[in-house]
This record gives sequence, structure tokens and C-alpha cells, in this order.
Amino acid sequence: MWLWSAVAGATDASPDEIEGWLDSVVMLVTGPSWCTGVVIDDQGTVATAYHCVASGRRSEVSLRDGRSFTGRPIAADPDGDLALLSVPGLAGEVPPLPVRADLPRRGERLYGVGHPFAPNALRGGAMEGMLWWTVTEGIVSATGPMLIQTDAALNPGNSGGPSIDAEGRIVGIASRKLGGDGISFLSRGSRLAALAADPEPWTFWGGQWSVGTSLATLATADGAMSAEVLGQALLRDTLVLTVGAGLPVDARGRAAAVGSARYLGAEATAAVRGRVGRGVLSTALDAGGGAYLLPGYLRTETTSGAQLVYRDTASPEHIVPGAFGRFSFGGAAIRAVVLLPSGEDPQLVIAADVDWPGVIKTF
Repeated sequence: MWLWSAVAGATDASPDEIEGWLDSVVMLVTGPSWCTGVVIDDQGTVATAYHCVASGRRSEVSLRDGRSFTGRPIAADPDGDLALLSVPGLAGEVPPLPVRADLPRRGERLYGVGHPFAPNALRGGAMEGMLWWTVTEGIVSATGPMLIQTDAALNPGNSGGPSIDAEGRIVGIASRKLGGDGISFLSRGSRLAALAADPEPWTFWGGQWSVGTSLATLATADGAMSAEVLGQALLRDTLVLTVGAGLPVDARGRAAAVGSARYLGAEATAAVRGRVGRGVLSTALDAGGGAYLLPGYLRTETTSGAQLVYRDTASPEHIVPGAFGRFSFGGAAIRAVVLLPSGEDPQLVIAADVDWPGVIKTF
């Protein structure tokens, strides 16, 4: 593994040098994610950001000359947002870039390399030949115990890509940014060097936490809509664990009109995920089941007139088993749930889900 510790010079890199660096940079497509990576040794090891490959799926790894290979995650540092992939097809084929193990100083010049907004390049037209394998320039703005701040223009698609000093050494890996202009953050090269020297093994128990919303309706005569908040743990894009809690949208009105109303009040489910396609065309198909809570309202007639009575959510008969299928594309999904209440016919729930604000953390 290449490890360097000299202090970078203040000179600019030449266009020829930058062109040489680009041969070491790859594009990573993992499920729906477009990211960047960089080759760091002669065995074809690619460094990238952990959040780019947290799903654990095999990645399609492409070179600038159009060749493509398959990458397999072999090590991870989730807290440092770093991961290593093994790509045997790159061994001896791509020149590695050395990793700079010492901390850069404020004001040092950096070059960020990657594929900002990469899917837009597929549209052709005026953007043809751009966005992929691009270079931006900035300086080290500040350093912290985990991250390096830079003002280099880094955007979605640059994630996992190297920021390189004027001597051609990887100073950090693009990790995240804030909403303001010129405020991006890199995982430190020293942390990457440590991961490469002593890899932390890749495990199944990792992935993403996400939060979303859902509008669900019971497709029965007494069915009412509910608005849910969904929390999800996605383990390597294979196992999906979901909990949700909902509030009625029109249950009282339905009960007043037809005598009773039920709605989806809460759920706890597990599902297996399969994926079709890649990149912007990637779709996820989930199949699973769990427990569902169906509270509601009853209209009762009294001497003083009709009243609406809330059904006790603690009553066991309101917790029913069910199975579901879910089709998602991007941040939107359609879900069909078949409920199996005891002593009743199966009941159908149709739900429209939106992953908002989407992934909130990788683990």
C-alpha cells in the first residue's frame, strides 16, 4: 500500500498530471447510487465513501476508457465514512494513487475529482462529454479530528472521490457537504491509510436508517385513510425492517357516515428486498409481513343523539397479521398489504410511500 507523509508543496498541478490522475479514478454504480472511487494499490483495491456502498451490493466499477468490472466490499469504517472494494480486474491495469497519511495545512491547494450529478450526462445534448471524470480546485479550509473542510466544489456524484494535493497524493475522500457554497468535507487520508493497513471486516449487520411518510387506506366499506411516519432499517439492501405510526385522516367522517371506520394505526414488519436495474433505472421489490394495528371509531346512538366512540387500541383484536408487497422507484413506492383479521375475510390496504427526508444515517 502506498503511504506518504511529506508536506505538500504550494505549486499547481499541471494539466498533464491531472489527466494522469483521472486514469486512477473510477465510477461506482451500486443499486441506485452513483459515486466515485479511486484505486489505491496494485491489487485493484478501490477506496470510496462508506455511504456509497453501505447497501452491500456488488458495485459496477467503470474506468474512463469504458471498461467495466465488478467490485466487492471488503472493509468498512462507517464512522469515518470510508470503505474498500476489491476489484481484481483492476489489478495491474490501473496506476494507483498514493494516500497521504499526514494532515494537510490550511490553505493547501486541493483538486477534487469525480462525477458530479453523473446521471445528467446520460441525457447528452449540451452536456455530452462532461460531468464524468471532472476536476475542481479548492483549498483546505480547516481540519478536524475526523474530517477535512474544503471549498472545492463537490456535489452529489463526487461522493467517494479523492481530493488530491499538488503532488498527486490522496488527502481525503469526499464525504458530505452543507447547503452553503464551498463547504464540503472529506474523510481524512490518515484514516483511509489506517483502514487499508488494518482492514475492518465487512459484516452483514450494517446499512442505512431512513425516515419516510405514507398515505394508506383500507379498501373496505368501513376503511379510512391514515397518514403514517415510517422508520426503516435497511440491512445491506437485502433485509428491510420497518416500524410506523399513523393518524386518521378521515376516520371520524367515515364513522359518522357509515356507522364505523377503521384505519392503519401502527405497523411493525420485516421484508426481503430484491433489486432490478441499476442507477437511475434501479427499482426495489420488497416482500414480507408483520403485525398491524387497526383502531377506529364507532357511531353509537344515545338518547341525546349520535356519538363517535374511539375504539380501544389496546384491545388484542385490533392487532392483526398481514403480508405485503412493495414496489419502489427512486424515493416513491406503492405498497399493497393483505390483512388477515381473525374471523373475517382478508382485507386490503393500499399505501403510497415517500422516502422523505430519506436516508438519515449509515451504520
